Amino acid sequence: MLPNEYALASIDETTKRLQHKMRQLEEEIRELTRLQTNCGQQGNEKINEAKRAIEELFKRIREIKDKATQSEVMVQEITKDIKSLDFAKRHLTISITALKRLQMLVTAVDQLKIMAHMKQYKETSQLLQAVLQLASYFKSYKSIKQIAELLISIVTFQNELKKQIFEDFESSFASDGNLTVQTAPLGDACLVVDIMGQDVKNQLINWYCERQLKEYKRIFRGSDEIASLDNTSRRYAWIKRVLKSFDEEHADIFPLHWNVSEVLCSKFCEITREDLVKTLSRAGNELDVKTLLKNLQLTLEFENQLLKRFAYMEKPSQATVPKYNFNKSISISFEPYLGLYIDAEDKNIAEMISTYRTEPISDDDNSSVLQSSTELFIYYKETIVNCSKLSIRKPFYDLCITFAKRLRIYASDVLIGRIPRGNMTRDELKLTCLILNTADYCYNTIPQLEDKLKEKIEEEYKDKINFDEEREGFLNVVATSIKALVRGIETCYEPSLTAMTKLPWSNLESVGDQSEYVTSFHNTLRLCVVSVHKDITNNRYFRSFCDKFVESFVSKIINNLSKCKPISEVGAEQMLLDIHAMKTFILEMPTMGMENSAPPSTTFTKIVNKGIGKIETILKAILTPHDPSEGLIENYLLLIGDKNINNFQKILELKGLKRNEQQQITEQFQQRVADDTTLLENSNILSSITLSQFTTTFPALFNPSNNTNNFTTPTNGNSNLTDKSTANKFNESVKKIMSGGWRRTDSNKKEEEK
Repeated sequence: MLPNEYALASIDETTKRLQHKMRQLEEEIRELTRLQTNCGQQGNEKINEAKRAIEELFKRIREIKDKATQSEVMVQEITKDIKSLDFAKRHLTISITALKRLQMLVTAVDQLKIMAHMKQYKETSQLLQAVLQLASYFKSYKSIKQIAELLISIVTFQNELKKQIFEDFESSFASDGNLTVQTAPLGDACLVVDIMGQDVKNQLINWYCERQLKEYKRIFRGSDEIASLDNTSRRYAWIKRVLKSFDEEHADIFPLHWNVSEVLCSKFCEITREDLVKTLSRAGNELDVKTLLKNLQLTLEFENQLLKRFAYMEKPSQATVPKYNFNKSISISFEPYLGLYIDAEDKNIAEMISTYRTEPISDDDNSSVLQSSTELFIYYKETIVNCSKLSIRKPFYDLCITFAKRLRIYASDVLIGRIPRGNMTRDELKLTCLILNTADYCYNTIPQLEDKLKEKIEEEYKDKINFDEEREGFLNVVATSIKALVRGIETCYEPSLTAMTKLPWSNLESVGDQSEYVTSFHNTLRLCVVSVHKDITNNRYFRSFCDKFVESFVSKIINNLSKCKPISEVGAEQMLLDIHAMKTFILEMPTMGMENSAPPSTTFTKIVNKGIGKIETILKAILTPHDPSEGLIENYLLLIGDKNINNFQKILELKGLKRNEQQQITEQFQQRVADDTTLLENSNILSSITLSQFTTTFPALFNPSNNTNNFTTPTNGNSNLTDKSTANKFNESVKKIMSGGWRRTDSNKKEEEK
C-alpha cells in the first residue's frame, strides 16, 4: 500500500480510499445481519405450518377408520341372512350324504351276509371291502345308538365270516397237508382274508404252515434214530416234496404277495435247526468230522437253494421282496462243533509241514523259493474259501490262529531247521539262499493272507487278526540265513587264512607283491559271492550279507593275527599290503556277478574302511619299532588310544618281543598312561585277540592301589627321547607308520567308547 518513501506524498488519498472501503464493509455487515434475523422468523413460521399439516393428517386418518368400521358393520348386516342360508345348505348336504351312505351300508351288509352264507367269496370280498369303507365313514357317529349297533354287527359278522373261512380250510386239507377240494373257492376266500387285515392273514398262513409241517414233526421227532445226522438229507428231501406240491397244487390258493412258501420254508428251517441242535448235542464225543462236514455241506446247499428260490423280483407293481434271510438259518447249529473241522485242518497242515522237514529240494533252477512255501499258502487260500462257506465267526477266527501257529512252526522247524550247520558245500550255500528267499517270500505274502482273512471274517473279529509276530519270525529266518551264508563263506576261505599263518612273518626280509594266500582268497571269494548274488532275489538282503561278511572278515583276520606271531616290522608291512589288496576285493563284492559293475555305495565303503581300518591300526602298531620304546608307546596311544595293559601287551606279543623286553616296555607304558585322562580304559580293536598262555603278566602293575611313585625307572639308556639320534629315529618311524593316513580322531574315540 505504501511501497516506498515516495508514496507518502499520496497518503491522504490512500486514507480516503480505506475509509470508503470500511464504510462499504460496514454496510454489508448490517445487510447480512438483517437477512439473518428475517430467516429465523421464517423458519419458525414453517415449523408451525408443518405441525398444523400433521394434525390435519391425523384427523383425516381417524375419519377414514371410523368410516371403515361403519362399512364393516353395514356389510355384516347385509350378509347375515346369506351366511345362515350357507350353513343350512352345508348341513343339509352332509345329512343327505350320510343318509345315502347309511342306506348303502345297510344294503351292502345285507348282501354281504347273503353272499357269505352262499360262500360266494369272490363277491363277498368285494362287498366286505365296500362295507368296511362305508363303516369307516360312520366312526364319528358312534354316539348315535342305531349307527353304533350297526357297526357292532359288522364286527360280529367279520368274526363269524373268519370262523367260516377257517373251517372251510380245515375241511379242505387232510391231516397230512394234502388238498381234498378244488382250489378256486379257497383262493376266493383268501381275497376275503386279505381284506380283513394283516392279523387274520398271518393267522391263516401260520395255520397252513403248521398243517403242512405236522407230518414232518411226527416223522423226524418220533425217534432218535430217524432224527440222527445220517437222515439229514431226508429232511431236505421231505421239504422239497412239500414245496413241489405247493407249487403244483397250493400256489393258486394264496395271493403271491403273501409269500406263503417263504414263510413255510422259514418255519421248516426253525424246526430243523432246533432238531439238529439237540441231535448234535446228543452225539457229543462220538461226532466225527467227516459226518459233521457231510451234513453241514448238505445244509449249506439247501440254504443256497432257498436263497435262489426266494431272491426274485417281479414287476414293480407286484414286487415281492424276500422277508426272510435263509443264510445260516440251519447251518448255524453246526457252528459250535466246527472246532472238529479246525482241528482236522490243523492236523493236515501239521502233516504237510512234517513232510517239508525232510522233503528233498527240487532241482528246478527256475524256482527261487522252496516249493513247500507256495504249497502252504495255496493250501491256506483253499482252506479260507472252504471255511468261509462254513462259518465266518469264531471257527474262522480259530482257523486264523491255526494259520499263525503253523507259520511260526514252518519258520522255525522247516526253514531254520534246514539251514546247514558247520562247513558248507556249494549246494548248501545255494540251499541257504533258497531258504532266505523263501523267508522273504513268506514275509511279503503274509500281509496278503491277513487282508484276505479280514475280508472274509465278521466285523467283530477283524481287529483281532494280527500276523506281526509271524512276520518277525521270518525276518529272523532271513537274519539267520545271512549269518549262515557268512559262516559258510568263512569255511570256504579258511584255507587261505591257514596259509597266511604258515608264512614266516618274522623272517621276511623285504616287502613284495601280494601274497599267494591273498590271490587264493580273492578267487574263493569271487566264486562264492557270485553264486550267492545270483541266488538271492532281494538285493536288500544281499547288501546286508555283504555288510555282515565285512564284520566277520575283520574279526577273523584280527583273530588270525595271533596265529601269525611273531610278526616283524617287514612282516607287518607285507600284511598291510595284503590287507589292502583284500580290501580292494571286498569293495567289489556288491557288484560281483553283475554285467555292469558300479562303484560300491558310500555306506558299504564306510563299513569296509571302518573294519579294515581296525586291522591296519593293529598292523601299524606292530610296524612301529620297539626301540626306542617311547616311540612304540606313543604310537600305540596315537593309534589304539587306550590305557589297557592287556591290549598293549598283545601288541608286544604279536611283535614277538622277549619276556624281559615286554616287562620293561610295559612298565614304561604304565608310567606313561597313569595320569592321562584322555585315554580310553579299553579299546575294542584288540578284544578278539587272545594272549597265549606263555605271556608274562605283571600283578603289581595291575594293582589299582599302586601309585606312580612305586614304579621303577627303565634303565635302558636308549629310551631317553632327549638323545638326538634316538629322537630322529623315532620321528622317522612315526612318519613311516602314519603314511597310511589313518589317525585316531575324536569320532574314533567316541565309537570305541560306545
